[in-house]
Amino acid sequence: MKLRFKVNQGEALRRGIDCPKSTVTVDVTPSELTQEQRNLIADRLDGIDVCELTATKEGHKKAVCWPSSLCYEAAAQLDKIRNSLIEAHGPTFEDLMEAIERNQRDIDDYHKSVAAREAALAAAN
Repeated sequence: MKLRFKVNQGEALRRGIDCPKSTVTVDVTPSELTQEQRNLIADRLDGIDVCELTATKEGHKKAVCWPSSLCYEAAAQLDKIRNSLIEAHGPTFEDLMEAIERNQRDIDDYHKSVAAREAALAAAN
């Protein structure tokens, strides 16, 4: 199975990694991955693209970007929306998993802060 993601070329350079392209594809064998890895990847997968998830109060969703000159509805109608690829610090599967784990931590931290705020508001009332 192929997985496509972005690489932060500046960070790759800092690490001494030659990465001539900002978007890379790695091959993985799903049966060789842990269930946790498969779940984390599957949550972010759109075709072969591994997308960043964005936390929302209701849960999480794949991040999208659209041309700034178009409003969201117009972009959706014109099929101009594309998923935002997750960005790793290097071109390997291990780098991809680090990026996914960072993204998941950000989402978990967001949900914890929302829960703490709601608990504080409920306690104040």
